[in-house]
Amino acid sequence: MRRNRITFNKLLIGRIQVSFGFIGLISLLWYSVSSTSPSASTTNQRIIPIELIDQKQDSTNNHLPQKSQEKRFRDQRYTVVEGDTLEAIFKRKQLSINELYEIIEADEPYLELDVLQPGDQLIFRIEREDNRLEALSRIVDPSKTVTYQYNNDDFIYQEELTPTDKIAEVTRGQIDGSFYVSASSSGLTDNGVMTITQLLKSSLNFRRDLRAGDHFQVIMERETVEGKTIGKDRLLAARVLSRGKEFGAYLHSDGSYYNAQGESLVPALLRYPTKKKYRISSHFNPRRVHPVTGRVKPHNGVDFAMPTGTPILSTGHGRVTRVASHRYAGKYIDIDEFGPYSTRFLHLSKILVKKGQQVERGQVIALSGNTGRSTGPHLHYELHIKGRPVNPMTADIPMLKSIPNSEIKDFHLYVADMRDLMLSEEKVVYLDEQTTDKHKQETHQYNSAKSSKEPPVISSSAS
Repeated sequence: MRRNRITFNKLLIGRIQVSFGFIGLISLLWYSVSSTSPSASTTNQRIIPIELIDQKQDSTNNHLPQKSQEKRFRDQRYTVVEGDTLEAIFKRKQLSINELYEIIEADEPYLELDVLQPGDQLIFRIEREDNRLEALSRIVDPSKTVTYQYNNDDFIYQEELTPTDKIAEVTRGQIDGSFYVSASSSGLTDNGVMTITQLLKSSLNFRRDLRAGDHFQVIMERETVEGKTIGKDRLLAARVLSRGKEFGAYLHSDGSYYNAQGESLVPALLRYPTKKKYRISSHFNPRRVHPVTGRVKPHNGVDFAMPTGTPILSTGHGRVTRVASHRYAGKYIDIDEFGPYSTRFLHLSKILVKKGQQVERGQVIALSGNTGRSTGPHLHYELHIKGRPVNPMTADIPMLKSIPNSEIKDFHLYVADMRDLMLSEEKVVYLDEQTTDKHKQETHQYNSAKSSKEPPVISSSAS
């Protein structure tokens, strides 16, 4: 019995020792964790809550791909300098010329990379192992970045848009010398001065009619990101007060400008860019299969089949903003019309205008051709409203007309609001996006031509 008692005591003591050892180990671990953890009173440490992990997932593997990608690629920022071309930049970075051509092909419907200017920012994402280009980004402005992302043996165009705020900036001044000098010294941009003079030139001779001491008042809409203007401006209202008369221009919801009585100031746009109507060989189609490459790519315009050398007409009054040649688009022209409209003409054989030149509606600006990547002689014609391509054959374009009676009351209220703001002491006010009963959508959503042209309303909380 004694032997059994001793054996039992030894076993009991052994179990107690094991238990205390286990408890000690737990205590030691707890103390180690506690001693290295931030105290509850620590305020400059960020406490990260523990997330529940699905038992079917391996938490280690979840983090490896991201770290692996960071090691796999390197991002390089490049600032464009005077004389740079995209081809020269690619050669400098020892990137494949084939990748350059694939990027240019992906950019053909947008031509975002065909306007590189000194100071532009490019971001290259390059694979470390074989120096292969994974993505190329261009910061167009603080509100927009475009990226060409490699995907399944092709580069895909992507846009990243940053929300913007809109302000109304009021400029007031009086004539002392020419209108250009007076308006510029008051803070208006060259484009703002040009827009006003073009809108009012049919009713006011700026050189002959203006007198020293005449007044002008202008309201410009400016888009901002984090309080900084980004160069996207739009005229909301302007008037010149001369010898007791008002010469005014006010933006209406259809995107056109009218005088205070609702009579049109914007010349009509032509529906067709030629004197006669030619057969449409390819229609506007955001999901067209390209006839040469067989790839699905947006067709942002209309193709007219016509003989090489056919005279091409400007469809509106405006200013030539780009004259260039592209590997795939061929020789082409961009024109800014007044209001939110711009036009583009591709595959030309000869260009008859220069960048910065003013053109009139119906003026011959080029001859059609077959330059660039093309299946035959034709003209590719695009119409853009507020920077977005629309079908030029069906879009709501400005015509020579007055505001309909059903809309004139609202227009007169808008004119009254603009005049009140002009006469106030305010210099900058914030704008609310205006919606219409017909479309029920904000004006910055350019899903339809109508909604993209609504003028804003002044915020009731503006001060």
